[in-house]
Amino acid sequence: MKGWLNGELKKTFEAAREKAWTLGYASMNEELIDSGPLKVEGSLPKDLRGVLYRNGPARHERGQGRYTHMWDGDGMVQAFTFANGGISHRGRYVKTTKYAQESNTGRFELSAFGSAIASHAEMTMDIDDMNVANINVCVHNEELLALWEPGSAYALSLDSLETRGIKTWDLTFGVRPFSAHPKVEPDGFLWNFGCDSIAQTLHVYGIAAHGEVVIARQFHVDDLPPVHDFAVTRDHLVFVLSPLDIQLKRLAKGRPFGAAVSWMPGDPTRVLSIDKRTWTLRWHELPPMIFSHMGNAWEDDSGVIRFDCVCGSDPRWMAHGWSLMRGDYQHVQGAVMTRVELRPDGGSHAHVIPEIEAEFPVVDPRSVGQRHRAIACIRRSATRPATMPGWDSVASVGADDLEPQSFAFGDDWMVEEHVYAPDAARPGMPAKWLVGTALDLRAGCTVLSVFAADAIAAGPVAQVRLPYALPLGLHGTFHPSASG
Repeated sequence: MKGWLNGELKKTFEAAREKAWTLGYASMNEELIDSGPLKVEGSLPKDLRGVLYRNGPARHERGQGRYTHMWDGDGMVQAFTFANGGISHRGRYVKTTKYAQESNTGRFELSAFGSAIASHAEMTMDIDDMNVANINVCVHNEELLALWEPGSAYALSLDSLETRGIKTWDLTFGVRPFSAHPKVEPDGFLWNFGCDSIAQTLHVYGIAAHGEVVIARQFHVDDLPPVHDFAVTRDHLVFVLSPLDIQLKRLAKGRPFGAAVSWMPGDPTRVLSIDKRTWTLRWHELPPMIFSHMGNAWEDDSGVIRFDCVCGSDPRWMAHGWSLMRGDYQHVQGAVMTRVELRPDGGSHAHVIPEIEAEFPVVDPRSVGQRHRAIACIRRSATRPATMPGWDSVASVGADDLEPQSFAFGDDWMVEEHVYAPDAARPGMPAKWLVGTALDLRAGCTVLSVFAADAIAAGPVAQVRLPYALPLGLHGTFHPSASG
């Protein structure tokens, strides 16, 4: 702990800065960044209007200290606005309680997911005092929510990105933990969950399109591991419980939460489906695997549930979050595309596709909970150098044949999540475009790309280059506009 507090980790990272990829894990020290109008290369579709919102950890250092894990930094929300035939960018830190306190003192005060900072005094504090609001963003009921994992959502202005404060839901009880991966059905109904592995409690929330919390339930789950994502279908909620164990003794000794999680390879992966009509629970088992992210799920008339996700089988890739912050990387295969089938009789099957090493799977938001046509993701090429982290390609995997079409940016790029961009003027039609960001290491800047959703392999139809490099982020969403 003392090593990085007194600047040793910061020095180690600076010594590794000859590696181009470390640019993605440098700290952003500006409170607000604004590009103004950006030059468009290619042809920007006229019917692409709205805002791509993204979130991710961006302040990795304060004073002489540097976080030890890449998920720990303060959240900075990005807004890429498509309007008047052009694109502009704005980025702003989420002014959480933790952010305000540490900005005032100029140093880290509280522990984070993978970094133990203070004594263990924060264990008695309110969890939102540690909230960094750095994982995802969601637009619901015309409000922008910045999302973390164990705490509350933060409400932001859709336009200025100013922080309004912790989101309140007009309830006598709090809506937390509030996961970073809510699912919004095509009619605007939002489902989310909260996982409390210490209390062994799974929370489920249902929020109407107009913002009212109409469902709030709790379930006791024995041996509940951390759960980061889930899926909804017409009638069910689906949770994948990897064979992970929380070592409470490590927490008691002051280790951060991320370092207290252990892989239990002899145990099966459990899958829990909860019936939204009766709230009954049904269990399935799969071989041991580390679940990362859900793409989408659906069920047929016979009650068979299928979902596409990404899972890994080598626990060493979970440690990359620490090594990257030191400027060190050696590749081991991470998550790969996986199709899972759950049958009403309790049977299950996982079809693993090891040649599609991928992350951040997404579907057209108008397909959430329904049969989708394709799943978009970012992909790592088999030829990418083992000392180069991250992904270099954008891909679309067909839902019927599970065959990918990909566009590779190149080894000197680090590709981030790309999401579907629906057209507000065509509410009943599939999204035509896929938008996302990538870090061009050779040029030292972040690039926003627009792809035709049904022709990924053809490459971007339009791009803009920012006059700066953004720290690598995590998740986002596209909020369409009918005008602009």
